[in-house]
Amino acid sequence: MRITLQSFKWSKQHPAQLLLALCVVLTSSSARAADDALAIFDKRIKPILQADKPSSCAECHLSGVDLKDFIRPTQQETFASLVAGGMVDVQRPGESKLLKFIERKPEKPSLVSDRVRQEEAAAFRAWISAAVKDSKLLAASKAGGDNPLTVPAEVIRHARKDRVLTSFMENVWVEAGRCAACHSSDRNQEQVKKHGEKVNWMKPGDPQATLDHLLEAGLIDVETPEESLILLKPLLKVKHGGGQKMVVGDRSYKQFRRFLDDYAASAKGEYKSAKDLPEPDGEVGAMTEIWFKLTDVPAKYDQQLLQVDLYRWEGKGWSKHRVATSDRAVFGKGQLWQHSLELVAPRGSAWAKEIKQAKLPGGKYLAKVYIDQTGKLAKDDRAKLDESDLVAEIELSSTWPAEYGRMTAARFPAK
Repeated sequence: MRITLQSFKWSKQHPAQLLLALCVVLTSSSARAADDALAIFDKRIKPILQADKPSSCAECHLSGVDLKDFIRPTQQETFASLVAGGMVDVQRPGESKLLKFIERKPEKPSLVSDRVRQEEAAAFRAWISAAVKDSKLLAASKAGGDNPLTVPAEVIRHARKDRVLTSFMENVWVEAGRCAACHSSDRNQEQVKKHGEKVNWMKPGDPQATLDHLLEAGLIDVETPEESLILLKPLLKVKHGGGQKMVVGDRSYKQFRRFLDDYAASAKGEYKSAKDLPEPDGEVGAMTEIWFKLTDVPAKYDQQLLQVDLYRWEGKGWSKHRVATSDRAVFGKGQLWQHSLELVAPRGSAWAKEIKQAKLPGGKYLAKVYIDQTGKLAKDDRAKLDESDLVAEIELSSTWPAEYGRMTAARFPAK
């Protein structure tokens, strides 16, 4: 039976009855809310904690957060924890941050994960709506609870899959042009005939699908990232039909390792604080089909890594930051070094936006030539070539055509 204040006449003769009615209404409402909240928690929230399958959090995060992290053994502990962590808004339950987290969709949700997300969102929405009406739960939440997030927000953001994809694009996908002839399905028909579909690890125009395939095919080793086949094959440490494409310590190697090491650490939940996170690279790059060649390179540098940094003349002097770079081992017998250029720019600079066109303006340039004569990069792949490795500076002018057959050439200066 529904009891309302309208059931009683307001008069001086019935104050006790009115007070009793109020108590009945409030007690009945609170008890009903408590029963509803507990029933929903036991039936719909606890099973999420006990489930073996990953929650919808796995859609957007490699690690750092899982829906199970927000659930405690009891309803009271769970509610207090969520309120303490700012995940539940008791004044505006429908606007609770936890609901927004669950309902956030990735760009390409799967049908299965989409259904899981909807189920989880409906369960928590129903429970939170009932829980904020339970006076005992509200009282318990005021006493405080533990923070449901075990790592800081910086770590959680770092493990977001959209951030991971950006890192993949900046460090691995940027090298796509070097790999596409053999590994992209739109260009490697002959390679597929010889070696089968296994060579098709690049998905044309789709870096996310490419990353997913690399993981599914086992080409990325999360446990020991330095042993990933995507790294070992171009190093020729494992048989590779395309020959050697990088050496330990060169720019490509550093970029691949930067992504692989960071991906593995994020996936395994190794980052525990903001100070554990790697510093972002201050430079961004874009590969081109612009080729640069040095002739008359002394044979004594055979197989040593040679790096060229290009600086552009800006009217009153050379650019403060290099505008292009390239590195590769010297072919001593032919006294030759040549490779395609990668345009580089300080992150966030105006030039960083322009390099996406993969064009280098014609004009006057300074080429600084460095050679790793001591093998320091092989000893420490994080080391960099510096002024102690500088062997030559060459001034040249070019229109920088983007064709292998029209590559820009310069002579290595004789001492």
